[in-house]
Amino acid sequence: MIDVLLVNPREQGGFFERMPPLGLAYMAANLEKHDHSVNIVDLEVGGNELGPWLEKSKPKYVGISGTTHTRFESFHLAKETKEFDTAIATIYGGVHATFTDIETLECIEDIDYVVRGEGEHTIVSLVNALKNGKDLSKVRGITYRDHEGIHRNPPAERIHALDDLPAPAYHLLDINKYALNMEFIDKRGISTITSRGCLARCSFCSASRMFNHQVTTHSAPRVLDDIELLFDKFGYKGIKIFDSTLTMQREHVNDLCDEITRRRLNFPWECEIRVGTVDQEMLEKMIGAGCYYVNFGVESASQKVLNLMRKGFTVEQAQELLDWCIRIGLKTKVFFSFGHIGETMEDVEKTFEFIDKNADKITTVASGAGLRIYPGTYLEEYAVKNRFLPEKFKWSLPYDDERLESILQTRCVPILLQPQLGFVELERIALRIYRRRFSGFRGLKRGFTKITDKDKLKKLWNLLKVQVKQVFKKDRSLK
Repeated sequence: MIDVLLVNPREQGGFFERMPPLGLAYMAANLEKHDHSVNIVDLEVGGNELGPWLEKSKPKYVGISGTTHTRFESFHLAKETKEFDTAIATIYGGVHATFTDIETLECIEDIDYVVRGEGEHTIVSLVNALKNGKDLSKVRGITYRDHEGIHRNPPAERIHALDDLPAPAYHLLDINKYALNMEFIDKRGISTITSRGCLARCSFCSASRMFNHQVTTHSAPRVLDDIELLFDKFGYKGIKIFDSTLTMQREHVNDLCDEITRRRLNFPWECEIRVGTVDQEMLEKMIGAGCYYVNFGVESASQKVLNLMRKGFTVEQAQELLDWCIRIGLKTKVFFSFGHIGETMEDVEKTFEFIDKNADKITTVASGAGLRIYPGTYLEEYAVKNRFLPEKFKWSLPYDDERLESILQTRCVPILLQPQLGFVELERIALRIYRRRFSGFRGLKRGFTKITDKDKLKKLWNLLKVQVKQVFKKDRSLK
């Protein structure tokens, strides 16, 4: 019997890269630090059934993480837990839970408590209160239900001193199952995080609001201690830094590069950067410390659309960043998305023209048709205000739009559909994107690699069906 079983649900459809559930690993480590027995079940790498783990562990508390994409899996896990033993307290957390806490408790009777925001200290306080029969109204950062109704306690304070948290409980994970093949260099890598939060206020992203528009960082020595552990104990050779934006604080990047150099380490790493937060000098320093590949979002080459999505930079700045990267030999993955607030087909053409113009400067184009609506974002507020979400829509009620598969989107997350850029237009954009992606020798090679992955193969099949539909439409129009 253990105190707490932490569970990461399986994401259906293969939309995201597999990485260690670091949020749960940090919470587990802090629970252990405070003398609570704990285990982690990651269903992304360990099957689909929770029952055997419940039987084996017989926990008093089950903490379930989740995203907007996995919310229904999270709800099912809570139901499975209650069916096993109604006395087990179920705790739900993560970004999605943070912004849907009251609605979740109203609709999902199998969830008892919601942890909002950072969970390391909150879950310890909650478990301590439950174990000792203390007043739950004193536990900051939770929303809970009792016989009087639903209560939303004041938010917990941000964790500013991240180094005070114990290192992630890697010993509770099968860490070798999170290996990723680092692109272009064939090295065995793994993801890690060095900071939390984002200062940007993009209309479609909740990361900034989740962390109160602040960025907190681990110290460079702490980050490199963690990386060296992953190398020495588990045999990894490279790192993908999965921060929302590594370069949001220049001092943090400088400290990391200096610490890598001071330790005389030589390993490849990849990270997320942002237009307007770097210059050529910083990029050159990053290359000198082993960075070989940077990811960043341009999203649109229409300044009007960039302004409406609150990106905070110009098309000219995006062009300048690409010029720096090609000049100094830094590989780039650049993200573009279609379906933003106020976007028209004329704006879409500007973006495709930008991609074509910079074909020799962008190593990897990552683009998609359809803008997903997430809770806690300005986009959600805009969609509600303008009635772009279904009538009586709730995040905790069933939602399954099979049309979304044809543009390679997940069926359970609504997208923004506007009069000037609706589903028909997005289908055309999706076809245009993927015709480009699978053209030429490199495209064919990419297509063949996806055939071995059933989720990706399903996406290709859905795309083929759209292509056939478009051909028939064209034929009919010619008759």
